[in-house]
Amino acid sequence: MSGATGTSPPWVRRPERRADERPLFLRELIAGAKAGSRVLDAGCGPGSWSYGERPDLRVVAFDVKFPPGPPPPAPHVAVLRADLARLPLRDASFDLVVCHYVLEHVIPLAACCDSLARLTRPGGTLYLSVPRSASFDDRLYRFAGLFAKYGMLKLGKRLEHQQRFDLARLVGLFYARGMVLRAFASIPAGFSWMNDPRTKPFQLAFTRVVAGLKRTLGLDLARDANIVLAFERTGETGLRRVTHVCRACGEHVIIDPPRPAPTEWTCPWCGATNPLGVPPDA
Repeated sequence: MSGATGTSPPWVRRPERRADERPLFLRELIAGAKAGSRVLDAGCGPGSWSYGERPDLRVVAFDVKFPPGPPPPAPHVAVLRADLARLPLRDASFDLVVCHYVLEHVIPLAACCDSLARLTRPGGTLYLSVPRSASFDDRLYRFAGLFAKYGMLKLGKRLEHQQRFDLARLVGLFYARGMVLRAFASIPAGFSWMNDPRTKPFQLAFTRVVAGLKRTLGLDLARDANIVLAFERTGETGLRRVTHVCRACGEHVIIDPPRPAPTEWTCPWCGATNPLGVPPDA
């Protein structure tokens, strides 16, 4: 979260939060946390931010593995090896829970979402960032992983992105767990995953091609690549379920058909007959 390497021109600036805007970005949430706040860095890697910037916070950081090495030790930081799906920490024990580009890598998604919601105190904040699966950036990343695994015969290689997300799915996952969305942003791709030593030599040339396509053809391959969200735990379930809409009156209906499923259903609002295709949750 720190360290500029050059001088930016005056027409390039950092995001600045207006007085009427809620904090959203990780830098803002860390800077705005009250002294003594308990902060969880879920799937921390080497650290999702520089913990030394706020020595007055109490940070718990964990990951299932630390390929680049764990975060550096500090008096206000506790680091442990743990699985997000089975986290041995007390309920509602953190004022801020950070999950920075982690959920796309997990397999037991429901259990991981349960943990994130469970550990956030009532009124506390969950910060979440994930790639948007329909973006060019995420599709390219997935293709690179598949090519390395099957094209280069690295059959033991794990495919990193296990989950696919869009905004509606993310909101639904956490509204079902007693959280509400307070702020979000769509973030363009920086192709920073190409900082890997194996792809770093191609990164600058590749991003120049991407920029050139946007300038000359209007084709923006970096657009809406990631989603950043800040949820508040309210304890109220905000997700409602609808499985079908009546073709005649347009009203919402929930259908839980028997098995085998019938081929038609009758609208409980207007009495019209509707065809029934694949049953919900079949």
